[in-house]
Amino acid sequence: MTLLAEVEPNENKLHFDTYEGVAAWFDASDMADYEQQLTPIEFHFDLRKDRDWVELEHSLAQMIRKLAQERGISTRALVNQWLYERVSQ
Repeated sequence: MTLLAEVEPNENKLHFDTYEGVAAWFDASDMADYEQQLTPIEFHFDLRKDRDWVELEHSLAQMIRKLAQERGISTRALVNQWLYERVSQ
């Protein structure tokens, strides 16, 4: 398996050109081998920030995804289009 990772010159950091390269490296590597090189960090994120989420029934979401795919647009774009049309009436 070829891992598309390069060690940065004069640094002990890996560089990946793609997310797939990162995923392949993590799949093939054992993080326990790198424990001494890891630095603990603290972070916080909020998936809801600047987003409004609406929970859909699973079967309805599947139908909407299929329609969006048939139209060649994202599910989000299709739902937004429909909602804008509805609230503009």
